[in-house]
Amino acid sequence: MMQMKRTIAFFVLLMTIGTGSSLSAQESDEEIDLQDLYQQIDDAIDHSSEYVATRLMQIADTRQMLLSESSMEKRFALAEQLYALYKPYKNDSALYAADLCISLADSLNRKDMVGLYLSQKAHQCSNAGMYVEALNLLKKVDRQALGPNELTKYYAAWMHVWGEIGSCSQQHDERWNYYGLQDSYRDSVLAVAEEGSEEYLHLKMDVLNARKQYQDALRVSDKWLKKVTDGTHENAFAAFYRSVAYDKLNNGRQVRYWLGKSALDDIKCAVFDQASLLMLAERLCEDGDYERAYRYVRFCEACNTAFSPQLRNYQVRYVANVMEAIHQNDQARYSRLLTVACVGALLLLVVIVWLLFRLRRRA
Repeated sequence: MMQMKRTIAFFVLLMTIGTGSSLSAQESDEEIDLQDLYQQIDDAIDHSSEYVATRLMQIADTRQMLLSESSMEKRFALAEQLYALYKPYKNDSALYAADLCISLADSLNRKDMVGLYLSQKAHQCSNAGMYVEALNLLKKVDRQALGPNELTKYYAAWMHVWGEIGSCSQQHDERWNYYGLQDSYRDSVLAVAEEGSEEYLHLKMDVLNARKQYQDALRVSDKWLKKVTDGTHENAFAAFYRSVAYDKLNNGRQVRYWLGKSALDDIKCAVFDQASLLMLAERLCEDGDYERAYRYVRFCEACNTAFSPQLRNYQVRYVANVMEAIHQNDQARYSRLLTVACVGALLLLVVIVWLLFRLRRRA
């Protein structure tokens, strides 16, 4: 789920969102059992090796079918499946699969598919901090050969790359220049994306949140969640963006719930591009649940190292540092309270001794 994924948290003024089948209208803080959700996440982490084994089996089967297939069209379809399996799991392998798709598409004289997987590869490169490579790949795309779906992915890749470059820039003016380019390509995506597609829905929510139209963003989220299947990576992505809308409304309980739902689905799908769980860990640290928070951070560190060892762990280190600062502040606060309590107890003891002394003198 992507690096665009940084620190977030959320809300619920649900009675104004709609009636009937609206998901938002069904939600209430009282119905949320966060401890049960956290326990499900703990259990999923305990069984994560089983989920990984399932994905590896799917990858092995797909690779074997690709090796034994002679039809170029079927080989290309299998290469696309292989890319989809690697994309959220292991970045270096996804780059290999994208190259395979590009090569097979070129052999089939499918310039639209060559452009699609050049765009997909650029997206994966930017996940690993390879921004120059990503930009060079996008410059190779023959935009005139792209259909609406391929053009959507092309613009989305440009948007992602500029956003990643902006988030890493240390120069304030340059950062906002990159974010300006990101916004321009966001508009391009919305102009060509099919309404109701994943690209359209999450960018539509971005725009509505930026305009502070949070209830409208939740209505879009309602539609999105009805289109995806619970327990899938697609559902995890939709849940993550729902938490963003709740964060804007400062409803921390709903933020934790939807981040938890997103993290749970991704763990069960053996998705190593972790974001939701890392953000949830930061929230748990704010709640004082340090043991669970650090466990989640360690799990994210292992996943992100496997997904993209070149870059991703800086995110984990950042959150770990924030958590450590929160923990130390809490410890300092506890020490101050303990000091005050001890001084108070000592003063009380002095008063009692003084009173006893006065009583004895009177006797």
